[in-house]
Amino acid sequence: MSATAEQPAFDLADPAAYSFFQRENVRFSDTDMVGHVNNVAHVALVEAGRLAFAFDAAERAGVETGLVTFVRLEIDFRDDLYYPAAVRIGARVLRVGNSSFTVGIGVFDGDRCVSTSVNVLVHLGDDRRPAPLPDAMRSALERSRLGQP
Repeated sequence: MSATAEQPAFDLADPAAYSFFQRENVRFSDTDMVGHVNNVAHVALVEAGRLAFAFDAAERAGVETGLVTFVRLEIDFRDDLYYPAAVRIGARVLRVGNSSFTVGIGVFDGDRCVSTSVNVLVHLGDDRRPAPLPDAMRSALERSRLGQP
């Protein structure tokens, strides 16, 4: 079976699969009535990692991020997370297309993976319609996909 965006060639739950990490603190308000971090808070953690990764990739490429939106979000909840916690959010490119790219994300409490996510993002032109990725951004994303700096 070949790898796809939904089934990457590496394990998203393995912290060794990532070279980029963003740290975030879990807030007490992220918890639910059961006392663990609510599933919506996982979405916010994934968003924080995705945005930090996109800005980092753009900075390394020497380009402005421009308008980028995400069109698909998949999350697998793997383990409970409790307040207080300082998590590491790993991100890496899984696929680069003409106007879109797919990012895999893992949320880690220590080395324990609490959720993984696959996100498809689309670069938008000034008219807010899908537009080809700028060459410098495409190159930076492709290097990230290959695990290169």
